[in-house]
Amino acid sequence: MGVALAATPPAAEQKWQELTNGVWGRPAAFEGAGGVKIAGYVRKPAGDGPFPLVIILHGAGPKAHRVSADLMDQEIARASDALGRASSPPIPAFLAQGWAVYYIDYRPNPRYKIDPLEFEDTVLAYNKAHSFPFVDPKRIAMIGGSHGGHVTGRMTSRVKLCCAVLCAPAGLDLIELSHLMEKGVKIGANQGLIREMQTRSGAEMADIEKNPEAYHYTSLLTEVPKVSCPIFLISGKNDPNAPLPLMDAYLDALRKAGKKVAPAYHPDNGPHGFYVGLPHHIPETDEATRLEVAFIKQHFEPAGH
Repeated sequence: MGVALAATPPAAEQKWQELTNGVWGRPAAFEGAGGVKIAGYVRKPAGDGPFPLVIILHGAGPKAHRVSADLMDQEIARASDALGRASSPPIPAFLAQGWAVYYIDYRPNPRYKIDPLEFEDTVLAYNKAHSFPFVDPKRIAMIGGSHGGHVTGRMTSRVKLCCAVLCAPAGLDLIELSHLMEKGVKIGANQGLIREMQTRSGAEMADIEKNPEAYHYTSLLTEVPKVSCPIFLISGKNDPNAPLPLMDAYLDALRKAGKKVAPAYHPDNGPHGFYVGLPHHIPETDEATRLEVAFIKQHFEPAGH
């Protein structure tokens, strides 16, 4: 039966593309807040499922470029195809588990590097994934790295996930990052996020800290009380973009709030992006993947198994 399914997808899936190792895939763009078209690509095992699903959010900015309105559909299709070709860790390991993966992009015209509209977009992407007929809606996890780690962290208080993996989440809390910078701790590209926040708010971080509500300031730290799923945090000790003191402070806040937190993976050698094989694939990349699979698998399996 397995061979027959691999050879011919169900009638309702004639638009699926046969990939390798018994996996099928197709573009799955979605509409974000305000109807903005956003790229996405879904891969799954052969058959009808339902399958567990991992939603993946990449680092940096959108894969889709800003183009004129008449070219946007073409650009979203190009970006979706690029996501579909991605084979960096941990994607192959997730597929090897028999899980579906939904690799999504960000809006092609964000207003800021950390744009709250992206949180709304990702909720809508989750809703779309939740409605896929081949997905088990009770077994959906999310993983993101860098910028994607930040957005994933925001989703832990907005949607119902089995669990979430945050890899070196950028801009975890700009107020705390500004304090670390004042102490001489290296905070990498987070300096740019702080400058942007000060520019858009017209205030210094010290003023924002005194009255965060007035500046509509929120962060992964401020949203800890609303976190609703287990979290696994990954970041290297030598990654200034994810300074260890702040990563530890976040985990401590989660534990104090009674949230479920897995032991973090903080390798001595873990440059930014190592969890996806950047800038080079290293042994720590394989270990991060192994731990991610084990963590997600634990929360996908029914109680008692």
